[in-house]
Amino acid sequence: MVCALGLGWCAQRAEAAEAVKPTDPPQGVKTVKTTPPPQTAPTTTQEAKATPKETPPEVKRLQAFMDRLKSVEAEFEQRLLDAEAGEPQESRGQFSASRPGKFRWDYSAPYKQVIVSDGRMVWFYEPDLKQVTRSPAGRLEKTPAGFLTSGKKLEEIFTWEVTPSPKAGQMAVLLRPIHEGSIHWIAISLHPQKDEIDDFVVEDSLKHRSRIRFVNWRANGEVPPERFRFEVPKDVDIIENHDKNDKNDKNDKNAH
Repeated sequence: MVCALGLGWCAQRAEAAEAVKPTDPPQGVKTVKTTPPPQTAPTTTQEAKATPKETPPEVKRLQAFMDRLKSVEAEFEQRLLDAEAGEPQESRGQFSASRPGKFRWDYSAPYKQVIVSDGRMVWFYEPDLKQVTRSPAGRLEKTPAGFLTSGKKLEEIFTWEVTPSPKAGQMAVLLRPIHEGSIHWIAISLHPQKDEIDDFVVEDSLKHRSRIRFVNWRANGEVPPERFRFEVPKDVDIIENHDKNDKNDKNDKNAH
């Protein structure tokens, strides 16, 4: 079980998982908080009109990058370090996305897995187990998969900090979900010259930390819509992972 490295899926499937206090960024990395601190009541009219601190350029650039991103295709490589066993795990495959809400991760190694979202429901197919798990797409909004395809502004989903990137001379934007969930934080660095993601690190609530590297990034091209449709194979068990009151349940019950 690869846990769809970095996608938060294992945390989504954990049974009765207790809330875990967010952990710190990678050891040795000092974060620089850029969210303005609470202000005391102004004492003069001039103070009352004082403008808040300006959003850092790293955050502005990341938001502008997300605003421009309509679709993407790329190969990906992931590396996960298990916090308990200390054994690295690696996986690779193909990634496609069409904003808002549609994505597909095709894992080719070490195990074949497929994660598909049509913008309403997410299908997680594990061929070796002959099972597919179905969940509302909204549950993955705060995961890396949802982050790359969400139509919302960063500030609507995350708080942010600016922190030194593992790559010398670069800075990363550290995003923490406003509401606790399967992800503690996501750290993103954009390429200094190219309009693409250079470094992508995530830690989930199970303390799995992974780095995702995209290769051959192709943005804003035509992606066939059928790539975001999932047909359930024969003789495969379907596991429902959603609330009975979910608004998409009735409409999508038979949408295979």
